[in-house]
Amino acid sequence: MINRLVGAFGRMSRREQVLVLSMVGTLFLAVVCLGQLWLSSEIGDLETRVEEDQGALRTIYASSAKFLAEKRTADRMRDLAAKNVELNLKLAVNEIAKKIEFTARDRRGEITGKKKLADVMQFDQTQEVYLEKKKKKRRKKGAAKEKDDDEGYYRRDQPITLSDPVSFKAIYELLEGIEKTEQMLYVTDIEMTREFANGYVARKNATFTVSTFYYKGKEEAL
Repeated sequence: MINRLVGAFGRMSRREQVLVLSMVGTLFLAVVCLGQLWLSSEIGDLETRVEEDQGALRTIYASSAKFLAEKRTADRMRDLAAKNVELNLKLAVNEIAKKIEFTARDRRGEITGKKKLADVMQFDQTQEVYLEKKKKKRRKKGAAKEKDDDEGYYRRDQPITLSDPVSFKAIYELLEGIEKTEQMLYVTDIEMTREFANGYVARKNATFTVSTFYYKGKEEAL
């Protein structure tokens, strides 16, 4: 095949040979140029994808610290909630109140001495409030009912009434002590009015509610 082409080329005139060589050269250059254009396009696409991936990585790295900090906080709160199942709010609040004193007064407003805040606190019935239950898988027909039907997240509320007039300073100390505990205690409701004769004292039967959150069920389900 090659010999035939060489023979045919040799029989051509010089002008024909120049034209054939020019056509072959042009075709070769066209193929080379098209190849370079294709390679340049592919390289450009790769560079674009690399830049996009680098940008995504920079975004991930920039937000990873915030994500890890939020995850640590969420894990800590989850662990505290898991430990609060048996938390006795009355005892927890009473321990704080025993450390706080206030000036006691009689009905005429005269000072009668010092009292512990714990001595004038009356604890009403503790209430349990459902917040969110874990979704259960649909039970197959004929299968035994699961025992942990009450598994989920709850809030426990402890209403408290102050049987005597108490200074707002002592009340503030108690509320601050409650909020600073590591047991997830929160003051969720307050109803108090000032004494007419002494604006620094809350009237008798002032009320507030202390709450906590807990998880009831299997710990691995958190």
